Amino acid sequence: MYRAVVLGLLAMPALAASPAFPPADTAAIYKAAGFAMKGKAVVDCAAGDASWPRSNFVIEAIDLSGDGRPEAVLSEGNIACYGRDETGFTILARNPDGSWRKIGASTGGIMPLKTRHNGWLDIEYGGPGLQKQPVMRFDGKVYR
Repeated sequence: MYRAVVLGLLAMPALAASPAFPPADTAAIYKAAGFAMKGKAVVDCAAGDASWPRSNFVIEAIDLSGDGRPEAVLSEGNIACYGRDETGFTILARNPDGSWRKIGASTGGIMPLKTRHNGWLDIEYGGPGLQKQPVMRFDGKVYR
């Protein structure tokens, strides 16, 4: 068991750079999303089990609020952690002081819609398939 944990930590994915955000913001986005860091490596959902694949991370800049400044959507892709959906995501918004806060999260991919609630775009999310997907709406503080 100890060996698996050590091997898992050694194989952690490096901090994925974001072309939309500078390195300091990228690190702050991971931290606000709740990911632990070991140096410049992200402790992914599969940490501790060396037999699981490592995660792939992507940070997208999307203006969900319509204010001309992007929010961040951090996606973690790993079929071992998220099963059929293959992905988990966290939506983050910038605070007035420049820090980041988590305003939503779930599994699956996201698709911003044209409809809005409290000024923010509604988000359809979920995994593969042709079924109707759920929609998150901004309640003034977070996506629900």
